[in-house]
Amino acid sequence: MRLTQTLLFALATTTLAAPLESEFVATGFRDPMELAIAPDGDIYVVEREGRILRVRPTTGAIFEIGTLKVTALREKEKDSPWAREDGLLGIALDPKFAENQRLFLYYSDPEKLLNRLSRFELRGGKIDLASEKMILEVPGDRRDRVCHHGGSVAFAPDGNLYLSTGDNTNPFESDGRAPIDDRDGRDHVNAMRSAGNTNDLRGKILRIRPTENGYEIPPGNLFPPGTEKARPEIYVMGCRNPFRMSIDPKTGTLYWGEVGPDGQNPDAKGPAGHDEVNQAKKAGNHGWPFVIADNKPYPIVDFSNGQPGAMTDPEKPLNPSKFNTGLKELPPAVPALIWYPYAASNEFPSMGNGGRNAMAGPVFYHDPNRTYNLLSSADNRTLLTYDWMRGKMWKAKLDDRENLTALEVLMEGLNHPMDLEMAADGTLWLLEYGTNWYFNTDGRIRRIRPDDGNQSPKLTVERDSNNPLKFTAKDVSDPENDKITIEWWLNTGLEETKLGTGSNITIPPGGIDLRAVAIDAKGNRTISRVPLVEESNLPALTLEIIGKPEAATFGDALKFKITGPADPKQTIVRARYLPPTGHDSGGPQLPSEIEKTLTARQCLACHQVDRTSVGPHYLDVALKYRGKADALAHLKAKLKSGGAGVWGEVPMPPQITVTDSEADTLLKAILGLAEGISQTRGANEGTLTLSPAPESPQPGGAWEITAEAPGHSPARLRLNAN
Repeated sequence: MRLTQTLLFALATTTLAAPLESEFVATGFRDPMELAIAPDGDIYVVEREGRILRVRPTTGAIFEIGTLKVTALREKEKDSPWAREDGLLGIALDPKFAENQRLFLYYSDPEKLLNRLSRFELRGGKIDLASEKMILEVPGDRRDRVCHHGGSVAFAPDGNLYLSTGDNTNPFESDGRAPIDDRDGRDHVNAMRSAGNTNDLRGKILRIRPTENGYEIPPGNLFPPGTEKARPEIYVMGCRNPFRMSIDPKTGTLYWGEVGPDGQNPDAKGPAGHDEVNQAKKAGNHGWPFVIADNKPYPIVDFSNGQPGAMTDPEKPLNPSKFNTGLKELPPAVPALIWYPYAASNEFPSMGNGGRNAMAGPVFYHDPNRTYNLLSSADNRTLLTYDWMRGKMWKAKLDDRENLTALEVLMEGLNHPMDLEMAADGTLWLLEYGTNWYFNTDGRIRRIRPDDGNQSPKLTVERDSNNPLKFTAKDVSDPENDKITIEWWLNTGLEETKLGTGSNITIPPGGIDLRAVAIDAKGNRTISRVPLVEESNLPALTLEIIGKPEAATFGDALKFKITGPADPKQTIVRARYLPPTGHDSGGPQLPSEIEKTLTARQCLACHQVDRTSVGPHYLDVALKYRGKADALAHLKAKLKSGGAGVWGEVPMPPQITVTDSEADTLLKAILGLAEGISQTRGANEGTLTLSPAPESPQPGGAWEITAEAPGHSPARLRLNAN
């Protein structure tokens, strides 16, 4: 479809839609991947490292119902090039879940080189691992930074099951262009063997009909059963990383977000990278790795000399790879519905610019008989899309023929939105992955409804310092001054108990977590959760300062020794000066206004203050450039132009929305993090030199010395400051 001038004008709309009300009903998830809504309103969530959870939104209860053994990147080996994106990836509930308690999980086998779709049953509220029935296996690769597994699972109204699979390819060795390296020994960087291969299940969206003992092939897939060199399970081929998908409940049309390559500018080897939101009314080939976006073609590059060869014809794409076990002549390529690069999009200006990670959510239909309608009747038949990196959600209006007619921002300020589902009553449930790229503990579920003007009540919970089993609701208020009822709920495993109501509660021992639920007169509620069990059981490090000095001063050299099972190459020893009038805990911090700007400019999608994410943490940047006269100018240029290779494999897009004055303010604050801090890496014993003195040091402070290593509880000690 070519965009008309009228449509371009409509897609330029950037006005925010009508206000929405959102509340968090559950927090503390560890890299949550996908959610599924049960008929009774409970929500099932899978986490990357293998946990399956059930959440009760009305009380905030979180029940751990099982743990699946999976291959996944673990914190103790966080820099491993093996299995970078493996794990427990997707979940869907059987259409008859209320009757049969069956669910489908897609996960990385803990031993074999494959991902598996299996059916499990709940018994007594827990996953019965012995009930596993293998449905489908997708062989793959995990070596040398191979990634892209897709992993979304969804049932259509007709009972067919859809499974998205990524191209299972290393994307970091093709300059952000098509990974089609056809040399011997380079198959792991060649998506022609997977996404472009009609005889391979990777880089596809598969469609099957589960049966009691396996599955059948429904009519209408891309290749009829019996087609030579083609798998009949394929509904859509030519996908790079189709990460989240949704199926129109009325038309059966499939939508998915396609995570695109990193190329920033077009050149002889192909177009700039784009993310896509795709639409499939029928089976088809969506082109990767031979085309992208609106069928922008890639040439077939000879990676032995870097020379581009024949250009792909989107109408008649060919797969010339010697690793191709399928058809050489492929179906015509289907262009994306929406596509956008790192820079501002000419076709879809509402998408903005910056990092990108496209997702596709449900199609909204207005229903006057439903409890909640997120949008008005004018937005009947609207696709909801979102972006993990940009932290935004859009509404994409579709006409009666499912053509895109308008695109508008719906919500902003989301924390890595990961999955989006609509319940039968019209409530929108958003799963937020958390702050970091890996190893989060702050994933959460957000409930989104139309704003009726009634704001939720507020409260905090305080534990009695003299009686650890006594709790009090504090700072209880309601914006409309409604009467508030406070309910207390205790989770003891797979069950929860309502302990009572009122401002205070004394709980019995043995609980896992406590929730205070504040409910106003109109039924709006706020949940405050108090964990009662320390979840960390990591092995501890021990840190010793040789000579055990009672105090230290700026510039002193301290000899240290770490004991514990940590790999010396991964340890970090840090000294931080705590002034007598400064904060005493929590690690290095940026001013709140700086954090607000970093959030608005999407910087925190890839960077954290004191923890490595996909990019370096800001303290490392500050320490690297401390004392360098040109640090500000150098970093400002990098901010504007982007780049890769200094800190890792993932490129940083140019931050073209950051103004010069903002860049100066942000970078000065980031460089200021190094004041009073020093660290050393890669040794379990050695010397740590304390930081230089600030211009006007205050007497009476302290030094906090820490030792950290992946997969271990940190060690901390204090020294007085001279």
